[in-house]
Amino acid sequence: MADQPDYEKPPGDEAGYLILDEHWHILSADDTGGLTADIGSTSLVGRHAEEVIGARAFRALTEEGVAIFTLESVDFVLSTTSFQLPEGTLRLVRAQEMQATLEHVVSLLVHEVRNPLSAMRALVQGLEEELHGDEQSAAYTRRLTDEIDRLSRLLVSMSQVARLRARQPEQLDPAQLLEHAAAVFRHELARRGIRVAVSVTPRVAPICADADQVQQMLVNLVTNAADAMPQGGVITLRARLDPRGRTMLQVEDSGIGMSAPELERALRPRHSSKQGGMGLGLMIVRGIVRQHHGRMRVASVPGKGTTISVTFPAVAGERAASSE
Repeated sequence: MADQPDYEKPPGDEAGYLILDEHWHILSADDTGGLTADIGSTSLVGRHAEEVIGARAFRALTEEGVAIFTLESVDFVLSTTSFQLPEGTLRLVRAQEMQATLEHVVSLLVHEVRNPLSAMRALVQGLEEELHGDEQSAAYTRRLTDEIDRLSRLLVSMSQVARLRARQPEQLDPAQLLEHAAAVFRHELARRGIRVAVSVTPRVAPICADADQVQQMLVNLVTNAADAMPQGGVITLRARLDPRGRTMLQVEDSGIGMSAPELERALRPRHSSKQGGMGLGLMIVRGIVRQHHGRMRVASVPGKGTTISVTFPAVAGERAASSE
């Protein structure tokens, strides 16, 4: 096989790229966008695109130039561009997690809505002053104010998604991260009949991450776990090594669990099991995992509980030690 062509992506581009020949065979793969999961980019070279993404996505890609591809419950947006070269046709397929696109849309939405919403509240307050305590009219202005405040709270939640920008990562002790998260919740959850336990296996390696974002991730996951345990139970925060020697953080609950269809819906950004919810908590978690180039997996059994596992890339020193 000829040397694999190189493609230099724009700075800050989090998408992954595949370079294919005119017959849709993969010549080169960049796994930055997570498309290759745990199998590695080199394992894709030489394979046909239809074999990798499936017949339905391949048909959409060839006919429309855009397709949605799902891998391990993560949706990717695929788009293709063709180049006519003297040697033949070369195809460039761009693969980006759909969540990254949603985060961009949320960022624009928060930016556009925040100022008009503040202006609306100020106008309502001015109207209340003009009405001089008219109770009948005040009932309407209070409803307006309540709705504006509700939208403001939603905007705060959405802004968390829009602001997901990790700081310079540092090496963190998984045991300390889990103990800190457990300490935040133990007292509150004990009153709801929920015990929070921490389990750290020997030889677990440090992770390289933004400490604040990892804590935010754990808070969201523990909150979701507690909501799934109306009758109480146990939430276990684990740190262990996966089969490839990478550190994995897990949040395991003994709650109501989910069936396969329920699990699939729960992983969609717009879904929430809470009344009036939008599923932003899990969207924030997935954004944090993606920014750290990690992988998130969810396993659930109805009546027995749910386990969410987040695997972080091995830090440079750990990779070198494990290869010796």
